[in-house]
Amino acid sequence: MSDNALGECSFFRENHLVAIELWKPKSNYHIPLFHTLYGKFTVPTTLHECLSGLPTFANLDGSNLVNISLVDKIITGDYTGGQVTFKNKNNKESINASNLSRWKQIYKDAISAERELRYIFGAEILKTGKSAENGFFKISDMISVDMWEQKKNYYVPRFNSGDKSYGIGLTVQACKEAFPYLYPAYKDTLINLSLVSKIETDIFGGSVHFTFVINE
Repeated sequence: MSDNALGECSFFRENHLVAIELWKPKSNYHIPLFHTLYGKFTVPTTLHECLSGLPTFANLDGSNLVNISLVDKIITGDYTGGQVTFKNKNNKESINASNLSRWKQIYKDAISAERELRYIFGAEILKTGKSAENGFFKISDMISVDMWEQKKNYYVPRFNSGDKSYGIGLTVQACKEAFPYLYPAYKDTLINLSLVSKIETDIFGGSVHFTFVINE
């Protein structure tokens, strides 16, 4: 929003990208701010933001989100609540008694949501704890989302596919890897040269002007 508050969770198309810079929305967090033909976007940093933006995911037990569209069956036992299993996966996630009783509505809401075709900017988390080269991964392939302490007191969403985990892209280096055609015009700033109309220079440096026509 114009006052730097967050709007509705959404998405942008890569060919709408004008520039990327780092943004500090709160203490200790420096995350990408994407300038596009249709406004500014950033990455999700909380489970609440992921829940708002991912209609096929639901919070079943408080600690993570589950992709309902990939759930195979529910297992119940003598304990309170139950577990969900996933199609072609060995993974299980817990479901508390309250959500177990609401399962039909949770499933109906997720299945009636628009088919998930989007990708998220980020990289696979390797066994060493480091990330592979940044690019994009399909949301529809992920079975769950939880919070991961990437570094001390720095918690961000982690997407799990069952056998692999993926982290959100958060740094300028991650942006350079995922968007190699963008030019490093200034410290922590990347720009789309194909949209530059002119550059004005002065004793302090220069200013880049963009001209573009919105074209779907």
